[in-house]
Parts: sequence; C-alpha cells; structure tokens
Amino acid sequence: MMIKNLNYCQKRKIVMATSATLLLLITIIACILLIFLLYGEALFSSKNTQLKKAEEYAAIANQTKKEGVVFVGDSIMELYNLPKYFKDKDYINRGISGNKSEDVLNRLQTNVIDLNPKTVLVHVGTNDIGHAIPEETYLSNMDKIIEMLQTNLPDCNIIVNSIFPTVTLDNYNSKNLTKKRDNFTIMDINSKLRNLCNTKKVIYLDIHKSLLLNDKLNKTYTLDGLHLSDVGYKIVTREISYCFENFLKRN
Repeated sequence: MMIKNLNYCQKRKIVMATSATLLLLITIIACILLIFLLYGEALFSSKNTQLKKAEEYAAIANQTKKEGVVFVGDSIMELYNLPKYFKDKDYINRGISGNKSEDVLNRLQTNVIDLNPKTVLVHVGTNDIGHAIPEETYLSNMDKIIEMLQTNLPDCNIIVNSIFPTVTLDNYNSKNLTKKRDNFTIMDINSKLRNLCNTKKVIYLDIHKSLLLNDKLNKTYTLDGLHLSDVGYKIVTREISYCFENFLKRN
C-alpha cells in the first residue's frame, strides 16, 4: 500500500512506530557506549596494569635474590605482605592482581624461573572461576605451570596452594565479587587440583579447609568476601610455615 494513499491517522501511526523504533535503537546504542565508557576502559586498564607489572618484575630479575623462595599468583598473593608475616625471611612476592592461570603461565619464565628459586608457591584460580574459564582449561594451565617449573627448575620445591573459599557479605562489592565464585565449584576444582598435584608429584597445600566456617570463608578472615583480612593472612602464614618446616625436615 502506497504511503500517499494512507489517511492522516495511518501515516501518523507509521511515523510514530518508526520514531519509536529509532529511539529504541538509539537507546540501545547509547547504553552500549555508556557501559563501554564506564567499564571497558577499566577492563583494558586492568589488563595493561597486569602486563606492566609483569614487565617490571622481569626488569628487576637480575637484581633480585636468586635461589630464594618465590610466591606467585593473583591479588590474594600480591596483597600478601610477606615481610610483615615472615619477619625473618627474605621471601619474594610475584603476585599480580587480576591474574588468571594463563597469565601466570605466560610470565612464569621472566617472573619466576629466571630467579632460579629453590621453592615456588603457586596460588591462582579464583579469577579463572570469576571469569568463567572452563575448569579443564584451568587445570591444563596448572599442569603446564608445574611442568614448566619441573623442566626448568628440576631441584625446585613446588607447592601449589588451594583456591580459597568465599563468603558473601552484605554489600554490593562483596556480592559482585562472590556471585560467580561459589564454594561448591571451588571445592570441586580443588579436589581435581589435588589429584593433579599427586600425579605430578608436587605438594598440594590445602589451606582452604583452614579458612572455612560452615562451608564458607570465615567472615573474620576476609575484607570483602574474597580477599583476606589480617587475621586471614595470619592463618595462611601459619599453614605455609608449617608446610615449609615439615618439607624441609623431610629433605
């Protein structure tokens, strides 16, 4: 039917419907742009920050103590104030906030292996879960991390730390951090991580169970339901110290 043959009411309805459709499209595009402006840059910035931190670690490798103890992993590791909790030890922290298992694997040579450590403690995994990385991919990356350490550092003590539990606190930040990091998933992956460590003949350190209260992260051990408080890090320090002491006695 030709537009010119329509009456005024019919034309008005078509114009209004077309205008409504255009307005809807403009609104959708505006929302997408707004989301990108609010979060897109932050996501890119976060990734760039991680890469820059890894480059900084690589740049100081030659000036860093060799044959020491290296902690490598994500934000839980980066926020771990090693001089505070291990006062008489010269442990090296190579944690980077936001890191997933793939990120640790990609920087393992320059950030860890080039330091020729005698002991490496690996703690990574919660961001894999948070970003919905398939558990098969995570476990494959962990397998590659262990294999790469064993190949390049045959005399190194390799310790793989369990993924820690979470708890949802009554605030938006906590809910946002923990909504994809449910404890059933964490326990399931930890079980498979333990099996991998047994297969690869490296130490699996189960700190997860020491942080639990009613199958969730004890609220006194955390700042936001994911990251640890001072009390939480003291528990972690106790378990790591016990592991180190007993491992050294056996060797």
